[in-house]
Amino acid sequence: MSKLRKLASRCVWTALKLAPIHKNRIVFSSMNGRGYSDSPKAICEVLRKSGKDLDLVWLCKDEAAAKSLPEGVRAVPFTGFQRLKALATAAVWVDNCRKYEAVKRKGQFYLQTWHGFALKQIEQDAAATLEPVYVEACKRDSAMCDLYISGSGFMSKLYREKFWYHGPVLNTGTPRNDVLYQDRGPIRAKVCKALGLPEDRKLALYAPTFRRDHNTDAYGLDAELVRRKAAENFKGEWTVLIRLHPNVASKSADLFAYDGKTVLDATEYPDMMELLCAADLLITDYSSSMFDYALTGKPIVQFATDIEAYRKDRDFYFPLDSLPFPLARSNEELEQILTDLQPLWTSPAWAEFSRANEFCEDGNASVRCAAIIIQQLEKRNTK
Repeated sequence: MSKLRKLASRCVWTALKLAPIHKNRIVFSSMNGRGYSDSPKAICEVLRKSGKDLDLVWLCKDEAAAKSLPEGVRAVPFTGFQRLKALATAAVWVDNCRKYEAVKRKGQFYLQTWHGFALKQIEQDAAATLEPVYVEACKRDSAMCDLYISGSGFMSKLYREKFWYHGPVLNTGTPRNDVLYQDRGPIRAKVCKALGLPEDRKLALYAPTFRRDHNTDAYGLDAELVRRKAAENFKGEWTVLIRLHPNVASKSADLFAYDGKTVLDATEYPDMMELLCAADLLITDYSSSMFDYALTGKPIVQFATDIEAYRKDRDFYFPLDSLPFPLARSNEELEQILTDLQPLWTSPAWAEFSRANEFCEDGNASVRCAAIIIQQLEKRNTK
């Protein structure tokens, strides 16, 4: 943001602080305006169906994000005056990323959900590799937060020690993971319909994370190999879905040979959790999605060809070869792993990992968070 825009934003924000706070207004944001997704979506869904008189506002970066919203949730642009007005007059904020220019007013409540179990070092542990402007924004944002929610003891410890945060942390579970405990049939049907696939198609999801320099050399997955080996091992007709991180989404068309049937680009599908729910196999590298997907009991493979280079940029909290998922460093290793992989994954190593890191997922996190928000609104409405 330019200095002039920052100054203008501060002036507008100062003026908006005189506006009354709407005691039933909740403003949500996910992945900096990406759309209706992640833990904010899961919480919003419970509130939307609660029967309460609520003004549910979603910050959207573009028209596609706005179109992803269901009935009862209204879109507001992620940037500009309307965003500032919505935030300044809301009783509650819900976000999974940092806020930059906003300054919370007295009487507002800010719930931070964050966005996943950390494999890569983050925030204070990665401060040397982060932009100074981001670090300063982190400190301001953490100072505004009233509550962090967590899906594990490990993440709770990180929030308290590495996020420049000194407030309460509540082990509610991760709202976005609740969908993984539901009947996958309707979601699978929704995903297949959106992608033009029959509902009985088996789905292998390749979802690598991004590199800080946005280099894509490590995305050398042999999609046809995956499709062929999955069909041999697990039977059925398979399609490989490619889901790139938003930071490199624009490069997707140049990296893979999409044919509309056996290999499909799912990068623009609005909800990653729905893809995880629908998928029969996950292949990723350093993404936290593996820890979410492990809750389903379905097979996971790490495909990581640039481990040493990635570690130099952003080290790990856990050595990759110590994780309870098979690790392939090449397509040749991947082929062998897929040959031996079991369709239902009941790993004692995962049970031990989740126990050691105090996972507390049970499919009810979004209900708990919605109850917290309603309690906060009721508290404010009685004043």
